[in-house]
Amino acid sequence: MMLRRRLIKTMLSLPFGAGLSGLGHAQAIADFGVLKAGYAQRLKKILATGELPYVDMESSCNPTRLDIDFVAKNMDQLNIGLMALSADIGQAEFKKGMRFNALSEKLVAAYPDRFIPVGNGGQPPALTDAPTEFMDAQEAAIDKRQIMCLGEYEFRHYPSPRQVKRGTGDDRDVNVPIDGPTGHRVFALSEKTGIAFQIHYEIEDGLLEPLEKMLAQYPKAKVVWCHLAQIRYIERASRYSPTYVDGLIKRFPNLHFDTAFGDSASIYPLSHQRHARIWASDGSLASEWRDLIAAHPGRFLSALDLGGDRMDRMASYDQKHRYFLKLLPADVQHRVAYRNAWSLLFDEEFA
Repeated sequence: MMLRRRLIKTMLSLPFGAGLSGLGHAQAIADFGVLKAGYAQRLKKILATGELPYVDMESSCNPTRLDIDFVAKNMDQLNIGLMALSADIGQAEFKKGMRFNALSEKLVAAYPDRFIPVGNGGQPPALTDAPTEFMDAQEAAIDKRQIMCLGEYEFRHYPSPRQVKRGTGDDRDVNVPIDGPTGHRVFALSEKTGIAFQIHYEIEDGLLEPLEKMLAQYPKAKVVWCHLAQIRYIERASRYSPTYVDGLIKRFPNLHFDTAFGDSASIYPLSHQRHARIWASDGSLASEWRDLIAAHPGRFLSALDLGGDRMDRMASYDQKHRYFLKLLPADVQHRVAYRNAWSLLFDEEFA
């Protein structure tokens, strides 16, 4: 086991020529194959028990406070297959000059069968105060084969409910134009390398057109729009609906959506509204959203959206996500849970 961990840690630092699809070096393909084989083995092992594994494509953490063994133990207990757990660069680390945190190397070295190496979260202060340096560091990590996908980029982000309640949300009211220099660089990088990235992009009428223009300009960029149907202020989102999302899916084949959202009772404290619009009034999945997912089963991804202040709540987040999955048709459950993430990462169907 120790030798295998050293091998994997070494291989993650090797250079490569492109994204996971169309890699130019045979050695690089073989090296990623080691991780891929471990992932497949773990997913199949869970499936063999009759349980449904899923791939958490969007969680983040404070790497200075992360208990890796605690997370891994909970993944086993909860039958979570894989996790793309990104490191956020905090104020203290940023002031010391950090632009890339190599947490993924530690995660993969410790548990190579369950953690997906992922770039850092694109949020303040790194993305707002030093966007060029931050993007340089993320791109270098791709070139050094340290990550398989990019993290969540906060182009438009309101303070989270927890930050509002703590009174610490002032630095999280983020507005980075998605069609500005940073947005163009992220989209172009995804298109060039073939690796996916995530966006936190509040759902508002005035923000939709810039996103659509970027999707049209970079048709090969692999975009995961986080938090399907999470609307903080319904009066600002008159255009967004299952019909609108259906249109986006049909126009942009590389656009995906993750399914990390609050439960039916979740209230956004600034607007005092239930902001997970995917639920019906009785707490079930609204039929129009269920029908949308069933009509396009390959475009939605499991996600927990764990964060640095809630890693101890894995069990409750898992329970809520599994409730959502169970409301989908059986075959769609498997697509959303793990098959779509596999296709996004490896450009092939899970077998």
